[in-house]
Parts: sequence; structure tokens; C-alpha cells
Amino acid sequence: MGPLCFIMYTAPLEDVIEKCGISRMVYADDTQIYISVPKCTNNSTVIPQIELCLHKIQDWSLKNSLKLNIGKTEVLHFKSRNNSTLPLSVNVSDISVQSVSKARDLGVIVQDDLSMKTHINNMCKSAALGLHRIGKIRHLLDRSTTEKLVHAFIFSHLDNNNGLLLGVPDSQLTRLQRIQNSAARLVMRKKKFDHITPLLRILHWLPIRSRIKFKVITLVFKCLNGIAPSYLSELIKPYQPGRNLRSQSKNLLSEIRVKSKTFGDRAFEKMAPTLWNKLPDKIRHTTDFGQFKSMLKTHLF
Repeated sequence: MGPLCFIMYTAPLEDVIEKCGISRMVYADDTQIYISVPKCTNNSTVIPQIELCLHKIQDWSLKNSLKLNIGKTEVLHFKSRNNSTLPLSVNVSDISVQSVSKARDLGVIVQDDLSMKTHINNMCKSAALGLHRIGKIRHLLDRSTTEKLVHAFIFSHLDNNNGLLLGVPDSQLTRLQRIQNSAARLVMRKKKFDHITPLLRILHWLPIRSRIKFKVITLVFKCLNGIAPSYLSELIKPYQPGRNLRSQSKNLLSEIRVKSKTFGDRAFEKMAPTLWNKLPDKIRHTTDFGQFKSMLKTHLF
């Protein structure tokens, strides 16, 4: 059928899920349903609702010559690190699906406590393998070719979904920064203990933490200019003061308050406006995306 026709064919499935009162995210043949409940809510009232939704999804699939793959169905219960709740169990076609502690979601390994340790471990392994292989043939390559290989086999891992790493502890980002430093020394043919900052500036590579900020801020630009998904655009709102102030013409965003420092400060809804409002006025008022990225990168340097 092809991807586009398949998406059109399965579009009514979203209506089936919505009627169950459950939220959903659909990406090609990967359908996710999720529900948010207060901490005090008893799971015995939530599980039947999820099971009913899965049952209706299965019925719809059978009527439309599709099959719900129980073997690939996973349940992930997001909770606090200090929450000792027992694992959940959801029944699908008389098969009990136990909740897992982590799951892969579009290339990202998501953990039930929303820490990114496992995902960063995976990123480091993949990038380090590429670094090792390029190092084996570095003596046969010139600088330009080496830099292209580094971008293809190392930065493709370091930059993939890196916006999700916003707000994670420095101890985790340090591991990714070491790989970038090693890649810079490899390209420039420098020794292990040579100072890294001048090398990054020569190569015009933003450090890991700045690359994460760059990704998030460019997403904000897309949201404000109507080229981002609606589920992201709905999370940010322009700043509207209660009375006429000079700040209302500075293209600022409303910042929200959060109760949880561990999770709330990392949310796109919280961090995106904070990072955007810290930009100089000239960058915030730029409308051309290419020029915006160039000015933003210079600012972060």
C-alpha cells in the first residue's frame, strides 16, 4: 500500500481510541495510547478502561483485515523514582501483558522514571563504535573526509532526539561530551590531553549542551511560524501583559510555574519559553529560518 495509503487506511482508528476517552499518538504503524491519572487514583479503575480500548482496537483491526500484534504490545507505567507501585498488568485477548521498566519509542529508549540513562548508554556505545572505526582508517583520510564521516557515524547518534536530553544531569551529558571531544581531536589530529575549546571553535561545533538548546529553540521558532506539529505549538503561548508594557513588543513567550523540579523543569512547556526569552531581541524577531539558525549558532558560541 505504501506509507501514505496505510496512514489513510488506518485513520479511523484514532476515532475509535478517542471515543474510549484515552489519548493517542500514531506514527505509521506504531500506535500508542496513554492516559494520565492523579497519584491517588486506584489502578483498578484505569486498567479496565485501557483493556476496553485495546479490545475495540482489536475488533476494528479484524474488521479491516489487520492484526493487533500482541507480541509487540508493551505497557509502560511512568512514575516517580520513589514510587514503589507494583508492576501493572493488562489483558489483551486473554493474554496478560506485564508492564516493562523501559521501552523503545521511535529510536529513543524511554524509562519508567523518565531518566535517560539507558538511552544515553546506547548513544555512547553507537557513537564510540563509529569513532573507533574511523580511527582505524584516519591515516588514510584527509581532514575534510574525516569530518564528513564523523558527522555521518557519530553526530547522527549524538544529535538524534537530543532535545529530550534537556535538563538531564551534567554527569550524563559529560559522557556524550567526551565522545565529541575525541571526535574533534581525531579530525584535527591532536593528542588526548590537548585543550578542546579551540578545536571546537575551529570546527565550528557547538558543545553537547548547546546543541541540545539549539534543537529546542529551533523547535520554538517552528511553533511560532506554523511549521511545527500542533501538539507542540499548543504548549507555548505568546506573552500578553495585563497592561501596556514595552515588553509586549519583544516577541516573548509566557513562562509557567511547575511543582516538580525533577520532571517539570525538563518539560518542553517549561524550558522552551525560558530559553526563547533569554535570546537577544534581534534573534527573536528574525523570520527567515536559515538566518535564524545562523544567528542562533553564533549566539550560543
